[in-house]
Formats: sequence, C-alpha cells, structure tokens
Amino acid sequence: MEQLMKGVYECMVCCDRIKQHHAIWSCVNCYNCFHLGCIKKWAKSSSGDSGWRCPACQAATPKVPNAYLCFCGKLREPEWNRRDTPHSCGEVCGRGRKIDWCNHKCNILCHPGPCPPCTAYVKKTCPCGAKSQDVRCSITEPFVCEGVCGKVLNCGGHTCEKLCHSGPCGDCQQEVMQKCYCGKESREVLCTEETCGISLFACEKKCSRKLDCGIHICIETCHEGECKPCARAISAITRCPCGKVPLEKLYERDGAIQRKSCSDPIPTCSQPCQRTLKCGVPGSYHECQALCHEGPCPPCPLETPVKCRCGAMDQNVLCSELTAKADEVTCKKPCKKMRQCSRHKCSTKCCIDVDHLCTLVCRRTLSCGLHKCQELCHRGNCPRCWQTSFEELTCHCGAAVLYPPVPCGTKPPPCERPCSRPQSCTHKATHNCHPDDTCPPCTILVDKPCFGNHKTMRSTPCYLKAVSCGAICGFPLPCGLHKCIRVCHEAPCVPSGTLCTQKCMKPRENCGHPCSNPCHSGPCPDNSCKEMVKITCTCGHRKTMLQCSENDREYRALATSLLASQMQNMNNGSTVDLTDIFTSTTRPDKLKRLHCNDECIQIERNRRLALALQIENPETRDKLGNASVLFSDFMKDEARKDPNLAKMVHDALTDLVLKAKESKQKSRSHSFAPMNREKRQFVHEYCEHFGCQSQSYDDEPKKNIVATAVKGMCFIPPISVLTLVQREQGQKKVPVPVWSRKATAEDSRQGMKKLEKSSSIEKETESATAKAPPIDYFDFED
Repeated sequence: MEQLMKGVYECMVCCDRIKQHHAIWSCVNCYNCFHLGCIKKWAKSSSGDSGWRCPACQAATPKVPNAYLCFCGKLREPEWNRRDTPHSCGEVCGRGRKIDWCNHKCNILCHPGPCPPCTAYVKKTCPCGAKSQDVRCSITEPFVCEGVCGKVLNCGGHTCEKLCHSGPCGDCQQEVMQKCYCGKESREVLCTEETCGISLFACEKKCSRKLDCGIHICIETCHEGECKPCARAISAITRCPCGKVPLEKLYERDGAIQRKSCSDPIPTCSQPCQRTLKCGVPGSYHECQALCHEGPCPPCPLETPVKCRCGAMDQNVLCSELTAKADEVTCKKPCKKMRQCSRHKCSTKCCIDVDHLCTLVCRRTLSCGLHKCQELCHRGNCPRCWQTSFEELTCHCGAAVLYPPVPCGTKPPPCERPCSRPQSCTHKATHNCHPDDTCPPCTILVDKPCFGNHKTMRSTPCYLKAVSCGAICGFPLPCGLHKCIRVCHEAPCVPSGTLCTQKCMKPRENCGHPCSNPCHSGPCPDNSCKEMVKITCTCGHRKTMLQCSENDREYRALATSLLASQMQNMNNGSTVDLTDIFTSTTRPDKLKRLHCNDECIQIERNRRLALALQIENPETRDKLGNASVLFSDFMKDEARKDPNLAKMVHDALTDLVLKAKESKQKSRSHSFAPMNREKRQFVHEYCEHFGCQSQSYDDEPKKNIVATAVKGMCFIPPISVLTLVQREQGQKKVPVPVWSRKATAEDSRQGMKKLEKSSSIEKETESATAKAPPIDYFDFED
C-alpha cells in the first residue's frame, strides 16, 4: 500500500513504475499488481490450453483481463483521490475468506493483498460431540476433548476406541474368520461393511459335491445352499437329444430301452439334429446335419463366406476352420496410412479407423533442451516448456542476477565484467564473463616459431600453437634420399606407415636424365626414360618433342646402320674411325637428327641478304617492329617538350653509325655535352634504337654520356622519334621503312652485287650466322 501510494511499485512485465492514475490488474492468487496493458500482452503471448499463467506465481487463469477494477472488484475504473489507497473504491471490501467454515465478509476498506484473519467468535464442538466452546473463527486448529471418540466405524458393528480427534476414524482393524460353502478353504479378512458378522464365503473352486442322484457331482463353483438336481435325471429328460420326439413314443414305437437311472444313455431318434451352429452368416446360421445324438455336434462340413471389416479378405472358409463368427473375423493386413501426427504409421491390423489418431507420446525435446514433450504425438512445433524455476539465475561470476520466476531454458544474464576463469595461457582474459564451460581462444598477438622452426612469426594469435611461414619444409624424410617439399606444415612430414612418394632424382647411366620412378631403395630399375627432349635440325629451324627412350632407340638404330656400313668399308681394306659411333651417347649432335628442308635454306638465304643490305642487326631483331611501338612514352614526351634535343641526338647518332660503317676501325665514339638526368635518360634509350652502347662519365653537374657504335652491330632506325611525334600530331607524313615493305627483284640484284664485290661483308655475314636468329618477314620475288 505504501509503494502504491508513492507510485514506486514496479510492474514485473515492463519493469516500469505503476503510477496512481495507471490502470492495473491484481492477481487473485499472489496479489501482485501489473499494468493492465502489460498483462494483456503477456496473456495473449503465453496462452495455452489451460489458459495463461501469471508472470509471478504461474497460476493458470482462463480469461484474459479486459477491465480495470478495484481490488475488491465492485467498482469499474476507480478514480484516484488523495484520501484512499490508489486503485481502490474507498468502500468496505466485503470479500469472502478462503476458510471453508468462515461465512463472515472482510470488514476493512478496499485494499490490495489478502484480507486479514477473521476476528469474530463462533461456537465449535469437538469432533466426538461431547463438548463445545467459543473460539475465533480464523483459528484453523481443531477443538478436541480428552474423551474416547466412540464413533461407529465403517463396518457398522464396532466403535472407534481412539481419543477425540479430527478427521475420519479410519477402517476397522478387527479380523473375521470365514469358511467357504464347500468346506475346502478358510480365511481371515478385515471387518468391513460386507464381511461384518458373515462367517461363510464362496471360493472360486468347483463345488464337487455329489448330487442327489449319488452318481454325478456338482460342476458349479462353490455356492450357497443345496446343489441343483442332476441334469440327466429320468424326470428331467423327457425328449430325445434333438428335442423332436418324446421318449415315450420312442419306447412304444421304436422299442428303445427305457432309462432306469441318470447314467443310462438317452434314446435318439432317426431324424437330423438341426441344432443351430455358430458357423454361417448372421441371420442364416448353419444347422447340424448329423442324426440325433448326444453331446456336442460334430464339425460342420460346409463353407462360410467370410469378409473382414476392412474389405481386404473376401473368401469362403471351411466352417471347421472358423474360430469366430463370420461377422467378427479380421484379416492380418496392417494399415499403412499415416496417422494425424504425420510421423508414425497406423500399423493396426484390419483397420477401419478414419481419423487414425496417434496414441503415442510425443517425447520430442522442447525448446529449453532439458525436458520432453508429454503431449500426444502432434503436428507442428511443440508448446513451450511450462517448467519454471523460483531460484535466482546468475552469471558465472555472480555479478549479473535474473530474479524469479525464471522460465525453463532461460540463458544466464549477460555480464560485462571480465571473465574470472583461469586461462590456459599467462595473459589476462580479454573477454567478458560467459556461461560456456570453455573460454574463447586468446587472441593476443605474440611471437612464435613456425612449424619447422625456420623463423619466428610475429603478430601471431596466442591460441595458435604454430603457423606456417610459407617456406619449403626441407626436413629430411625417413627414406634418407629426399627432403620434404611441402610448404611449412605441422609434423609429421610423412604419416606413419606410409612411404615416400617423391620421384627418384638419381641420373640415369645412359641419358643422364633423372630416374623419375617412385622413391625406392637399391639400384634404379632399368625401364625406359619418359623425359621429353627437343629434336631439331642442324640450323635449328625445325623442332619436335620426343621421348628420350624413343629418341635413343632410333639413334641407336641409325648408329647400327652406320656401323654396318663402316664394317663394309673395313672389308674393302679401308681404314675406319669408330670413335664417333661408340661414343654416340655423349655426342652433341645426338638431338640434331632432323633434316633441313627448303624452308630452312630460304630462311638462311634471307638472313644473309638482310645482313648484306644492313636492313637489320641480328642481335637487335627483337627491338624492331611496328613504328608505333619503337619508342617509349617517355621519349615521345621529351621529344614534344624539346624538339631541338631530339633532332640533335638523332643526327649525332646517325652520323656516328655512318662513320662506324665506313671506318676501318672496329668502333667509333661520340661524346655528348653535360645535361640533366631526364635528358641523359633520353640519350640512353635513343642509343638502344641505334644499336649503340652508352656510358655516363664524371659527376654532377658535369655528368655526360659517351655513345659507342660497333661496326656491324649498329644501324639507323627507320624513323626518328621526332618524326613519329610530328606524324601523330598530323604535321608530317612518314615514309614506309625499307625493312617493312615487300622486297623487290631490284633489291635482290643490288644485294647480290654487294655480296660479290665486298669480301668484308661476306666475312661479317659468316661470323654473324651463328648469332642471328632466322627472319621470316621477307618475301622475295623471282
């Protein structure tokens, strides 16, 4: 009441304070107060088959509250004033007590919580009725006297001998001796309303007393009184067994032997028995076809049409094989339909069920992960677990607390304090308190060696034992011949029980190539070499790939034929040198077994002609190509910035090349004036396009360049960088270079004349033959 008056009472759903003017709802079981809106949302989100549960006491309530009432429930939407308790009507409570015998109403003003105990006095009588006394109505302890109870017990024949007490007296504990009617058994039983004063009982055994005939015995169970007369007595049987003919007619007409005692047989007539049997369909049961007889009827020889209830069996069955009536026969075919839960099959034999309800218990784990669903097997998700704990739920260190009631499966509250568990390393915990049994790995960066101890890896997370450095492992393998070629890894290099899978690298005796067989011990196996070798012609133009073993086989065949021819010369008396044949495995021309063709001859002719015409320097052939890619962007930019420099350098290098070709000396040089770094780089790159060598001398700021042109190794480019820049800017047309156009017959004639007249050019051609690669962009006309 004090918290409600001050407006500090806290709603357990929203954890906000309940003000004096807020609409509330009060639980009738635990008397906790909640906001009306909060309790509506709670009830709608947690409603089940038995209703919704109170957040505090978990008491089930069938209806969702929808009205704001005072505590006693008489006034709807009470207004708050400063005189009375908030949310009360200000009138007398008038609610009834929870004690069964109290009829007095609560006489204090409307209030929260339970009503106080009743203060009225009432007259109470002791349970035995001997004394009475005035006591408070709220006292729950019974008033008893000190006398004997004396109440009649449940048997109705004895009285209670206990002192005056509350509650029932209990059952009579005295025992009664009883004997069965047939006199075979006796027993002692407790005295009850049924056994009080009764000394006889019926046992479950047969009576076995002799009947009045003195021959047969009673076949009924133990019974009271005399046994029934003999069923086969002369006076009891007056007709034949089938009941159609009286015995007197059989005695007179057929001369049957008249019965004199109950043990004599009963005379039979010659008519069919026609007693109704159990076989046949309902409404048309079969009749016994045998003649009139005593005792049970023989098996029926007919057939009965049988149809089970599910319709799977519809056939005629011998009546002697029937064990039940025709309409009660069931087949053994199991039902294969799914039950309503969609998880289990029906499996009932001869099933006629339509709904196929599942009678098994669900037993699936609930969302809490601790309890099983106890409802019948059903579709969809299981309901949430209704188990609730009334103990406080804390984090591991106990700093964060979740107060009851705590629904089952609730995780511990989050805690912002550092983890207090002992760590596996020497570092302090960098993570917060957590409910998991194991802590997350330590991520502090430290220095650790790699797997193979090649080097120390910096900035490695602490939880990693080691990391790979990326280098080759290089650890010797157990075979003793190889080293591990894997990237730095965790031991072992080779799993236990496995062999080395690397290839043997021992050189072969015949060819020198590696063995390439899987790692082995002992001498290498003598198998064919699979190494691919390049076979060329003498000039090197024609090329092909061939296995080493096939090449060796073919070359040996050629050597054998050559040896045969040499032996033929020996027979003719000539001297023969067999050194080259027996040392054929090491000869350098072993891989030059292809024959040169016409194309090889044409290429060699074009190369020699190009050298004679000074169209191309063989050693700088790769630098020639399309004019647009001759010069770099740096050279083009410098030519745009300083055209005079570009023209000066081009003219100086052109004059140097011409002088070198006409000079009798081996080389000529030219020294440029000192210049800055960018201009010197321009000169260096331009010298490469002339096939000249360039070298810088002296120190800054007098650093200069000396260009050297070697005779026969330099040439004049087809276009200057300044001309190329001007052509790109549309200022000047550039002529087609001589070396890129199609050579004419006149060019061939002029070239051949130079070859015939100049012996020096011939010598230079022969010396450059081994260096220059063949060219393939000349197409000479006849």
